[in-house]
Amino acid sequence: MSEAGNTKYNIEYPVYRTNPHSAETRQQPFAQSVLRVYEKLFELPTFIMINPQDDLHDTELFVSDSILPLEAQLRALLTKITELPICGDDVQIFPHRFRSESTSATPSQSATQFIALMPLSLQDRVIAVVGILCNAETNTSTHFPRAHFQSGSDQLINADLTKKLKSFRNLARILVPGLLRILSANDLNDTLRIHDPASARYLLPPQQSNPREIFTVCNIDPLTGLRTRESFEQLISDAIESVTDPDQRVALFYVDLDHLKVINDAHGHAAGDAALVAISDRLKQMECENITALRLGGDEFALLLEDTSCHQIRALLEELPATLSHPIYHEHSEIRPKVSIGAAVFPRHANNVKELQESADTALYHAKKRGRNRASLFNQVMRTRLDRQVTLQRTAKQALMQNQVGTVFQPIRTCKTSKIKMLEARPDWPTQILEIARGSDLSKIFDSASFSDILGDTTIAAIIHTMRACQNTSMEPWEFLFRVPVPSLLKEGFCDDLSYLLQENNVQPDKFTLEIPSRVLLRANAHILISQLNELTSTGVKLCINHFDSGGLKIEHFQKLNISYIKLHAGSVEKLFEDEKTARLLIAATEFAHALNIEIILSEIKNAHTEEKLEELGAEYVQGEFYAPEQRFSEIYKKHVLGISQDPIQRAKSSIAHRRVSRLPSSMIN
Repeated sequence: MSEAGNTKYNIEYPVYRTNPHSAETRQQPFAQSVLRVYEKLFELPTFIMINPQDDLHDTELFVSDSILPLEAQLRALLTKITELPICGDDVQIFPHRFRSESTSATPSQSATQFIALMPLSLQDRVIAVVGILCNAETNTSTHFPRAHFQSGSDQLINADLTKKLKSFRNLARILVPGLLRILSANDLNDTLRIHDPASARYLLPPQQSNPREIFTVCNIDPLTGLRTRESFEQLISDAIESVTDPDQRVALFYVDLDHLKVINDAHGHAAGDAALVAISDRLKQMECENITALRLGGDEFALLLEDTSCHQIRALLEELPATLSHPIYHEHSEIRPKVSIGAAVFPRHANNVKELQESADTALYHAKKRGRNRASLFNQVMRTRLDRQVTLQRTAKQALMQNQVGTVFQPIRTCKTSKIKMLEARPDWPTQILEIARGSDLSKIFDSASFSDILGDTTIAAIIHTMRACQNTSMEPWEFLFRVPVPSLLKEGFCDDLSYLLQENNVQPDKFTLEIPSRVLLRANAHILISQLNELTSTGVKLCINHFDSGGLKIEHFQKLNISYIKLHAGSVEKLFEDEKTARLLIAATEFAHALNIEIILSEIKNAHTEEKLEELGAEYVQGEFYAPEQRFSEIYKKHVLGISQDPIQRAKSSIAHRRVSRLPSSMIN
């Protein structure tokens, strides 16, 4: 997102005074504050004209300091320009040579000065103009004095200026709707107007008798024109205090634009801003007497419903995802935004402002965890789950800090000989965590950005120590598989660091297999990751794709990536096999993999029935509790190297034969 979307502007309006001229210094008007924002974005001298009129005294013009000496000429020129018929909403380019005044904006003798501007029209009338001044040489002037951007910019010889003009056009298209809303008469459900022309013309709310209601720039988001979080809690508090009837409700909707970073990476930051503005526009259209839209920051928005009913809440919850997900067209790209929505209701889900915010946030968290692009209404089960998740994360963090999380290994065997092909490394969680965790809680912690680094580093270190312990033993041919946490995989430099560690510790890269989920290859910027993975596999490291059965991968992924293994989960495959057509498709997909010399690992097999049922897939390797449980490496080492069985009788016999071995290698772990 651009600077306009990230920056917090804290420039206040002056408080209302009956005699504005009594102030020692004139305060900065709203448009002047916005001008400073636009200057940084456009990187050229900028101006904003508000309320263009025949009478120049009724027209406000705000200009960059570098072109302040040209203010009078520019005012007269812009007044004439705005008298012309409006030619659409595109950027207009005008050549003009100002009378010589000492200014850095004065053009050179061989250049022509241009004014590029975007008109803001409301009800067929120009109410404001945003523009820039620039210098350039031209091939011809046949399309001037007035040219649309497309025809005008093509004639400019200066490539850098053409680039800046294009940047101005893109940014202006994004910024203007927000500024137009700010200046419009219907904004904020009240009439915002400029004070008496003879005074300082500060932007004021209609209730001039109450100075505390004067807005600041912080109350208006410069990018979208929506209210910001500065007055958010007060709005909720006022709505709750206004509830007098038992049937009245106050609802809070949190709205998150999903995967904004992906939009930025795929289409550019201007496209990301365009998506934010489009979502803002759609939320703005929903505003009425009892609905207020806000932008809380970044990709977060909110809707506050006052004096509402359960029927209106349910209706809005149903229509909101579809309404906000209509395609957005930016430049030549089609963007399909997706949103996650969490909602909570007072007094059903909360007794005060803080509880209402927490409940809505919990519902939003639930919507994201269910896969995003959906709406969730708060219930107590969500709170229970969230509390357990928080407790689990706190306990996990403590265990990691105290080095209580070890590493266990589960063998992966060949189908034909039942010999061990590789060992998969997994975190060995302490008992207190296992007592709290349920279902997929542990996998969520593994892929959590908060824990991925330390878990990944711990597991990789354990694998390297184990690989060194296997050298010059019967276990030396074994490979080791590591399912890398997604945040670690996407972290810059991960592949290079892994390659360095393997080389530095003198272990064979071709014995190390990196397991990644297929979904990371579907990201908008996946080509960068694919390039890094290819460099890693060129050193000998092997690649295993997980969740292949969930779909989404294309033939080009198999063409571009050097994939050695595909892992299928028995439980997921069993469900797919319930439908005959889907089963045939999955079998065909595995045959396709075999044709590319990619081997199949069938994991999580729990019984012989599952093994028999899935034989049609022709998997080369199997894994699961049915074959071998997760074990500490010391137990595996004792059995396969020292020949010590876990059976007490066999262990006693083996201890006599191997009594000279007093201890395990120091490089071993666990």
